[in-house]
Amino acid sequence: MASVRFLGGAGGPGGLVPGGGLQRSPSPSSPSPRREPTPERALREERPSHERRQREREDRELPPIPDKLYFRIGEVAHLVGVEPHVLRYWEAEFRSVRPQKSQRGQRVYSRRDVDHLRKIRELLYEQGFTIAGAKKAMRGRGLEPREADDPAVVMSHRAREALVEIRHDVESFLRELGG
Repeated sequence: MASVRFLGGAGGPGGLVPGGGLQRSPSPSSPSPRREPTPERALREERPSHERRQREREDRELPPIPDKLYFRIGEVAHLVGVEPHVLRYWEAEFRSVRPQKSQRGQRVYSRRDVDHLRKIRELLYEQGFTIAGAKKAMRGRGLEPREADDPAVVMSHRAREALVEIRHDVESFLRELGG
C-alpha cells in the first residue's frame, strides 16, 4: 500500500485539494515536465536520426571494387554500403548470393557476389523496391534463379523430361533398324 505524505495545509502541496481528495506530493526522483537539457540529452538530440543516416548512406558514392577474387564480409559491407547483418539477411533472401565458407568458417564473397549485392542495394535503397520486387527484377534480368515451384520452371522440367523420353525412343528405334 502506498503511503501519502502531507506537506502542508489544505490546498497546499500534498494536502487536501478542492473536491475533498488528497494530493500526493511529487517524489524527488520523478521527472519534472520542464527539464533543462542535460549534456547527455543535448548529445542525443544532436545525433542524426535513423532516417537521415539512411539517406546519407544511400547518397554516398560507392567505392570501386578492388581487383581481387575474394572478399571478407567486412570488406563487402564497405563496398556495398550496408552493415554486415544486412548482407547476412540478403543471403537468406536472394539465392544468387551464396558466399563460400573459408576453413575458419568465415564468409568469402566472390566478385560476382559483390556485383549482385550492389545491384540488390540499388534496387532496394535507390529505386525503392521491396524484397519481393527486387527478387522479381533480378529474376527478370537473369541474375536470380527462379523458384522451384515457378510455373515456368515446372513447364521447363516437363518439357525436358518429354524430350529425354523422345530421345530414348529414337535411339531404341535406330538400334532396331540397324541391328
